[in-house]
Amino acid sequence: MSDPAAPELVADCLRRDYRWDWQVDEREVYLARLVRDLRLPVEPIAAGLFHAPAAKADDDHEFATTLGVLEVLGRAGIDGVVDEVRRYITHGKRWLEALTTVAVSWPTEYWDDLHPVLIGRLDAAASEDVLWRSPPWPRWAERDPRIAAAVHAAGARVRPLARPYAAESDDALLDLLAEPARAADWRPALRELRRRPPDLRLLDLVDGMLAADGAAATQIAPLLGLTLAELGAGAVPAARSWAATPGHPLRWTAFRLLAAHGADSDAPAVVAGLDWLDERPDDLCGYDELVVGLARIGGSASTAASPRLRRLWYSPHSYERPAYLRALVALDPTGAERFLVEGLWDCETDVRMLAVQRAPLTDMTRERLRYLRDDPIEHPDVRAATSGRLG
Repeated sequence: MSDPAAPELVADCLRRDYRWDWQVDEREVYLARLVRDLRLPVEPIAAGLFHAPAAKADDDHEFATTLGVLEVLGRAGIDGVVDEVRRYITHGKRWLEALTTVAVSWPTEYWDDLHPVLIGRLDAAASEDVLWRSPPWPRWAERDPRIAAAVHAAGARVRPLARPYAAESDDALLDLLAEPARAADWRPALRELRRRPPDLRLLDLVDGMLAADGAAATQIAPLLGLTLAELGAGAVPAARSWAATPGHPLRWTAFRLLAAHGADSDAPAVVAGLDWLDERPDDLCGYDELVVGLARIGGSASTAASPRLRRLWYSPHSYERPAYLRALVALDPTGAERFLVEGLWDCETDVRMLAVQRAPLTDMTRERLRYLRDDPIEHPDVRAATSGRLG
């Protein structure tokens, strides 16, 4: 990246998390590479940990983004990173988050000697902020009786989820779901059914449950949909009807079922599911299930959706991009080539993996493959696949 504005652009991405869903969309490896390749100084980046807002006020996730990038850089052995993060753990306010983050992935020798320094800080930390069952606490429990007691107590506090209907038979649960007067008990009954082998008799109860008191039907529809989705191919005939009914509470469940288990004739309905998602601009999740279904179904109707896949590629919700790329490879192999090449630079590990395996070999892509193979920042599985591709 030769743009003179690049350093400031990277710094901006550290100050503000631009991901659609920061819990699943990957950015750390991508940003860490930019920091390393642009030779950005580590100290100002690490200073961002000290300047980041308190946890409850950190709407831009500045702390988590910066810490994630530093964790990747430290794991890759970039000079100065480990020292800077250790300094923050010793003196920073959100040191518990920093410690538990790096203790999971960094070598023990990077953080183990901090125990005598940090034990005093534990006294001032709220006990609910300490994830006692995560590293480093189980390791430090071997040498510190107070930590050992806390780790043991945390384990004792873990309780299995309540299962009020665990002793009931399937017949009894289905009878309960058939009684509108017991709508308040439908949620735990459905949760119990989801723990058991699918029972197609649930399909006979759907109309009655959705016709119950309006509030009950609205509340139960999402969990009912999840339960019905597990019925598999046996629910496809009903799903066709739900998918064809605008406004049906189970329409999204229907699209998912047809994508996963439908036949060639169901491809238009799955494409209609893409249209349905397009009408929900604030919700970019779910396209991946439908495009995987189109790739599975194949045929002319599915292939006609290739332009939609190319448009989806530019979604800010990068977590679903591997599914788009796999579908393009299946439905339009020639058209997928340029996306495979671009995927060698992608932020998502699964996209890079597929690109490493399938991108056409040219002088440019071979150079990029060598870069990924030799880069300690890259995921080990991607590096291994790159070595295999290069032979």
